[in-house]
Amino acid sequence: MEPGRIIHLTGELDGLGIDLITKLIHEGFEVTLQKEHLDRISNILRLELTHLSAGVKLFDSGSLSSKDLLVHLSPNHEVGDLVVEIASSCPSIVVATGLNPDMNYFHFSDTVINLHDLIPSVDSDNFLSNNLDAILESCYQGQQERSLSDLPVRYWWLSQQDAVTGLVGFVKCPSLPKGIIAMCGRREWSLNDTYDQLNMLYQRTLAGASGHFSSTHLKQSPVIGAGVKPVGEIIAGKRPDLSQLHEIMLESNADGWRPLVPLRTSLMYYLAAKLE
Repeated sequence: MEPGRIIHLTGELDGLGIDLITKLIHEGFEVTLQKEHLDRISNILRLELTHLSAGVKLFDSGSLSSKDLLVHLSPNHEVGDLVVEIASSCPSIVVATGLNPDMNYFHFSDTVINLHDLIPSVDSDNFLSNNLDAILESCYQGQQERSLSDLPVRYWWLSQQDAVTGLVGFVKCPSLPKGIIAMCGRREWSLNDTYDQLNMLYQRTLAGASGHFSSTHLKQSPVIGAGVKPVGEIIAGKRPDLSQLHEIMLESNADGWRPLVPLRTSLMYYLAAKLE
């Protein structure tokens, strides 16, 4: 869909939401916000709004068009009457996390995007990662085995930047798919590999803050998860089905669903936000 349609954004608009708004206005889309969000986000994005033709404005229910698009960010599965009302007038997307296939919270919406294993790049109360927070806490404590024993052993990590790119791909899609669409990374990462990479970055950060580097901090890190593993160490797992997501992304780019941000880079953004 070419820029020109108006995007009505509702829900929890910090962190992921602000990155999404920024990407949308850079792509030329006009974005409307409710009054409680408009002043705050306009202030945060004042530099972009000064230099771009597209921008943000106050939502006006009287100017709704069937060509518009509603995007509702709902990490806690909350929906207000206004959201349902807007969705009755134009196509709609709900972005959520932690959904089960039988959940019917968003029956009013055309498309529900279920985010899996998102790595947030800001410290926010919304679209956070409890598992990654637990892994970071184990880095603080230096107690990997004892503190991680209750966590899942595999992940399909997705950077916030790649998630935003994917969401904009949906906005550009000429026709929205129906139902719940999974979004996550393509590659599986083990809990141990994730801990090793995050702990390495954390220890380097501590060394940088103190100025006390050792040869361990400065040596080149090996490729994540490199090497051959015994068959007995391979744990069978099933990645969320990305076939629908890939087909949808093919409508807005030739590569389909191809997350580009490396895990280490995503973890650096996450760690920087946590240690600010």
